[in-house]
Amino acid sequence: MRKRIIKLICIAVACVTLLCPLCAGAAPLLDTKAEAELTVIYQKDGNVFPDLKIQIFRVAEAFPDGTFELTEPYNGYPINIHDVTAQEQWTNIATTLCSYIVADGVEPYREEITDETGVSRFTGLETGLYLVREVTAENNSGTYVFNRFMVYLPTPTEDGSYDYSVEAVPKCLSCVPKTEYRVTKLWQDSGHATDRPEEITVDIYKDGQLWESQVLNGENNWSYVWYVSEDDNGIWTVAERDVNEFYTVSIQQNGGSFTIINNHAGDPDNPDLPQTGDTFSPLLWVMIMCFSGIMLLVIGVYGRRRA
Repeated sequence: MRKRIIKLICIAVACVTLLCPLCAGAAPLLDTKAEAELTVIYQKDGNVFPDLKIQIFRVAEAFPDGTFELTEPYNGYPINIHDVTAQEQWTNIATTLCSYIVADGVEPYREEITDETGVSRFTGLETGLYLVREVTAENNSGTYVFNRFMVYLPTPTEDGSYDYSVEAVPKCLSCVPKTEYRVTKLWQDSGHATDRPEEITVDIYKDGQLWESQVLNGENNWSYVWYVSEDDNGIWTVAERDVNEFYTVSIQQNGGSFTIINNHAGDPDNPDLPQTGDTFSPLLWVMIMCFSGIMLLVIGVYGRRRA
């Protein structure tokens, strides 16, 4: 009996010895109770994009063995997140999820605003599978569209462990350059600068529809700039409103640059009369007639004296 017990102990020790290398090489379990962090960077070609509203959606919960399962309401959608082997598949999953999210008005799990460097940080996140929504960003250079994407929190690493602090740079799908438009006020009122108003209002129209109204004054150097997509085919016009009584208006256009020229019109109570084709003064005719009459009288008197 004693020999049999010893034999069993030896077998058990041998089994443990054989299993130890396997245990040592096994991947660690995912800590589902740990907090994760996601940093998303929105930068492109030296441009940074602050004040963007970034939305994330926790679509699946994580399990210790590294697997994920869709949660409500996403588990009610006909979407498969298992056996995904290509990035293109994840892109399609993200697009499909966004379609249902928009259709059903699903609220985001969290929402953050990018800082002055174009970076958005989400801290204290639950582990799981997340969708980051697409976002459109604009600056004076153009309009940029950043792609939606899926991200694991935590993310598996090459050594088999998990990274609970993940940094992502969304792919920029497209950039549509912009065209600059400008309106500038010029004054032609030498000696009458005191008659200028402190500011003027300019209405900007696109295809005959009011686009916006802007106030021009000394603080903005009597100028305003706006940008539209390079592929914009609209017809742009500008008009000054409530023109001061001392001035007339002339608008010039050179490409996307508009110049509003205000000329001083003189004293409105005694305006300059417009000239017609005949610019000869009637007063001059009267003076000539009087002079001629006097000369005839002088010649007549002188002639009678000689006779």
